[in-house]
Amino acid sequence: MANTGLLSGSKVVVVDSDLKSFLRDKGFGEEEGSRQQLSLVEAIYLVEKEKMQVSDGKKNFSFNDLVDEGNGIKKDFYSKYLVYSDLRERGLLVRTGLKFGSDYRVYGRGVSIKTGHSDYMVHVVPEEYTCSFPELARAVRLSQNVNKEMIYALVDGEGDITYYRVDRVKL
Repeated sequence: MANTGLLSGSKVVVVDSDLKSFLRDKGFGEEEGSRQQLSLVEAIYLVEKEKMQVSDGKKNFSFNDLVDEGNGIKKDFYSKYLVYSDLRERGLLVRTGLKFGSDYRVYGRGVSIKTGHSDYMVHVVPEEYTCSFPELARAVRLSQNVNKEMIYALVDGEGDITYYRVDRVKL
C-alpha cells in the first residue's frame, strides 16, 4: 500500500521510499534505519491533509479514529494537535520539544532542521491554565538558556488558539 504508514503504539512507521522522501523533504518524522518514524500528531496532520493513510495492517484509520487513539494515550492530545496543525499551516516546522521541557520546538519559515536552530519553545495549555510565578520564571529562563522564545498556546473550549510570548525583562 503506497503512502501508508503502520501504527505502532504512539508512533507511525513508514517504509515506502517515495513517502519517506516526501516526509524528509517537508520536515516530518525521524529517520530510524531504513524507516521514517512519525509522531501520532504528525501522522494525523498528514491524514487530515490527505498526504498519507495510517493502517494497523488490517484496516485504515480515519482522522477521528486516530484522534481517539491519541486521546487515549495523552492528556489534552487534541489541543496539542490543534496547535501543531495551526503552526504547520502558518508555514513553520514543528518538532517535539520534549528534551526542552515543552510540547514543541518551532523553526521559522525556510529554516532547515538539519542546519538551523529552532526559534521557539511552545507549551500547549487549556484556557483555564494557572501557574505560579516561579514556574513561569523557570520556563522562561530555560527557554532563554537555549536561545529560544517561550510561547504559551492557550486553547479554549471551542478549539481557538491564542499565543502568548513570555519574556523576562531586566530593569
